Amino acid sequence: MKLGEAMVKDVVTVDHTMKVLDVCKLMGEKRIGSVLVEKEGKVFGIFTERDLVSKVIPRNGLEDEVGKFASTPLITVSPDYSVKEAARIMADMKIRRLVIVNGEKVVGIFTAADLAKVIAESPLDF
Repeated sequence: MKLGEAMVKDVVTVDHTMKVLDVCKLMGEKRIGSVLVEKEGKVFGIFTERDLVSKVIPRNGLEDEVGKFASTPLITVSPDYSVKEAARIMADMKIRRLVIVNGEKVVGIFTAADLAKVIAESPLDF
């Protein structure tokens, strides 16, 4: 199975100047664990629950700009990658999310939860 079939296409993006507290509220409302962070219309990083716990809370940075804490560089792959290749990259890099791009354009995101769903639905065909 290719990532283009398994990825989530509705990706949430925020401006790098948005306050972390507001980003956290947005993530809670949308029930998501991450947002892509952009500056001047270009995505450059990802802000995750892990960033909140490991970077923001120790610095009491809820009122800071989210761009300060976004994880970079952004790890991206093509929608033509297989789920198995994606899983290997995620395991090797110890990350839970891959951003899917077609050229320079973000077209989706593939998460550990998406991987679990693929395995649950077709355990021998990925």
